Amino acid sequence: MDDTQIIELYLSRNEASIRETSQKYGAYLNQVAYNILRSPEDSEEIVTDTYFAAWNTIPPQIPRILKHYLSRITRNLAFDRLDYLTASRRDNHMILLLSELDACIPDERGDPEAVLEAKQLGTLINQFLSTLSPQDCRIFLCRYYHCMRILEIAGKYGLQARHIKYRLSCIRRDLRHFLEKEGITV
Repeated sequence: MDDTQIIELYLSRNEASIRETSQKYGAYLNQVAYNILRSPEDSEEIVTDTYFAAWNTIPPQIPRILKHYLSRITRNLAFDRLDYLTASRRDNHMILLLSELDACIPDERGDPEAVLEAKQLGTLINQFLSTLSPQDCRIFLCRYYHCMRILEIAGKYGLQARHIKYRLSCIRRDLRHFLEKEGITV
């Protein structure tokens, strides 16, 4: 069943939409949650919560790309769960992941203009990603969107971990230069 048909099921409030979503995207969403949480049980629960959230938000929202819509819900729920689970102790993997981007992306929390700047920053990052080679773009997204570990990315693309680290450092450097050229200072 294609995405348009699944969305139609949601719009008509047909419970088969959950089953079809699970069949088409269940494994993918589970992997997205697992990459963040590193717990099969928590990942399963997050995916179930994703289906519930999709049921409650479609309608009124009608996603253009269902896979991206669902993965965004899954990521947000997984990060919320991670915050809850690691309130007293932070997950070293996530701290490392976010610290890698610190040198490229400014952090201005509490600033009223931050929301607007974040949207502009998102647009600029998308522009930057479109300048990358397809492989570099996939590596960047695997690391910073899907929260995959270096060894997982290396295994996925049949490359050595040191090559992935090198490519990511070059991409981050290029991202920083791109953002500085666009007037974003870190």
